[in-house]
Amino acid sequence: MSEIQKLKSFIDSLQYHERSGPSNGSKTGRFPFVTISRQTGAGGQVLSAELLKQINELSREALFTGWQLCNQELCHSLSQDPGLKVAIESLLRKEYCSHTEDMLGQLIFGNPSQDVVVKKMFQVMRTFALHGKVIFVGRGSVFLTRDLPWGIHVRLVASLDSRIKRVMSSTGVTEKKARETIAEKDEAKAELVKTFFNKDIRDPLLYDIVWNTDRVPLHEIARILIERIRMKGVEAHEFLISQNGSGQQREQGGV
Repeated sequence: MSEIQKLKSFIDSLQYHERSGPSNGSKTGRFPFVTISRQTGAGGQVLSAELLKQINELSREALFTGWQLCNQELCHSLSQDPGLKVAIESLLRKEYCSHTEDMLGQLIFGNPSQDVVVKKMFQVMRTFALHGKVIFVGRGSVFLTRDLPWGIHVRLVASLDSRIKRVMSSTGVTEKKARETIAEKDEAKAELVKTFFNKDIRDPLLYDIVWNTDRVPLHEIARILIERIRMKGVEAHEFLISQNGSGQQREQGGV
């Protein structure tokens, strides 16, 4: 089954639960999820893939079944719309563009406002987070979901030299082009967060933990995140049980 098919199946399950009526987790969510914020070239995509790999190796445990990676391409494929497709393709190249670029895109190519596209994407991501068992990479996911108690929010940083080497290796560009790409993408990420959430993406207090990937291997970070998922899973389970108990007491006339 392809990743697109897996995500379509995932959406179907979300829609089924919505049709079945609200659950006790409708406001808090039911399962853990992970958001990964990163400097360009710090290893966010590699970490997400490694984390999903380790999760799949634990699929005999109920908590680790049905996880999905909601990266840029897949998240956008879910929110595709005939009127938004061009804008989505544009956003795949850049997290967020300037207002001037956005206006030119609307005037010259007839693109919809990127704000409309981003807000639609946020709705999809929020639905995923409420269900849980999702790994988000960027796109303001940490800020979009900070009020949900079962989220695990991480930030990856690294030295500029190592980020340049990683971008050069993954894309085959020159050192000069890698520097330009890093500067452009980091600026766009910061602009997205500032525009929609009025936050500074570099503020370490916005995350549960910040890792320097120059010093901590990505596979080790994934292993630590697995343990955090376990802890959050226990907390979510106990909370939902307590909510069920409270609901039954109210129905029986209890306090």
